[in-house]
Amino acid sequence: MIVDFTRLIAGPCAGDLLAAMGADVIKVEDATGDPMRGARSRRVAPSLTAPSFAAYNVHKRSVALDLKDPEGRSAALRLCDRADAVISSFRPGVMERLGLGARELRARNPRLVVARLSAFGESGPGRDRGGVDIVLQAESGLMSVTGEPDGSPTKVGVPIIDAASAYVLALGVVGALLGRERGTDPGEVTVSMLDVGLHLQAQPLAEYLESGVEPERAGNRAPYAAPADVFRAADGSLVLSAHLPEHWARLCDLLGRPQWRRDPRFVTVDARVAHREALTATIEEVLLEHPVEHWLGLFTAAGLTAGRIRTYAEVAGDGARGAVLDAEDVDGSPIRLIRSPLRFSGWDDTTLTRRVPRTGEHTTAILVAQDPGDRESA
Repeated sequence: MIVDFTRLIAGPCAGDLLAAMGADVIKVEDATGDPMRGARSRRVAPSLTAPSFAAYNVHKRSVALDLKDPEGRSAALRLCDRADAVISSFRPGVMERLGLGARELRARNPRLVVARLSAFGESGPGRDRGGVDIVLQAESGLMSVTGEPDGSPTKVGVPIIDAASAYVLALGVVGALLGRERGTDPGEVTVSMLDVGLHLQAQPLAEYLESGVEPERAGNRAPYAAPADVFRAADGSLVLSAHLPEHWARLCDLLGRPQWRRDPRFVTVDARVAHREALTATIEEVLLEHPVEHWLGLFTAAGLTAGRIRTYAEVAGDGARGAVLDAEDVDGSPIRLIRSPLRFSGWDDTTLTRRVPRTGEHTTAILVAQDPGDRESA
């Protein structure tokens, strides 16, 4: 059993990943519920539950507790006494002030894994700072390298550091539980969203550490490879990456331009990067002769890596991978959500119940029932 004290995006996503692997995840909320229950963008019509909350919470049961109240704290401690792991995403020190710190929890339950997510880590000058995805994209340097060369720093279009932090936190919990079963005692897992943001950029940061030169924003281009960009065709755009020597030679032949292989501007990757603008214009001159699907069929058959730039409507309408699953809102009305990306032989996550729990819906069943760990009793 996992006791989930997190809210917003990163922590709940970690809990959802663990639940999709079969964990019994108990979401602890206060009486008003996780703020994400009502968080909607302007394009989303009012509904019972905000899709942003449903996205990461349909596999969980909900307990409503006031952690500042002695009775609520006592109930939380009893939950943690039976748990395998606890995850939280408060600022450092908050769980300790609530009487739910790792030392107290593990004194009562020595086998408990305590996993904590924070914005800037648990030590150093940023320890007490809060942070959301856009702040971490800024502070980690990610915004400085995102956008067009002549444009302003730009955040990634989705909360990428939130999502990546969730994967790291879930991985840490699984690793600690595995270590526990092997006889070691990992005990505590800490994840800093800033560290996650840095590790997402380990490759370009390695280049900076070697050169001392700040990278330039490259837009859709791969800074170290060409051709690797967005290219125009007759009816739209496609992404093509053909910078490896064998792929470049194959592309030249497919486009009917074998002479490009001998062009001094294009003969090596370094040369193509240096002459990227001329290379792009030369390739597009040919691609504009036919539509996107023509080129994708040709490139795919030849083993080149290319793709269409698809909209959400196109992505959601592609059911080939079973990535969109049916679920239920708090009243049983149908909603649709994205499936966890984890796949295991012998485990079918699609059979799990997927329903948004009402705030505190399972409080009585979990805290009072004879067998609180039994899902059926809820």
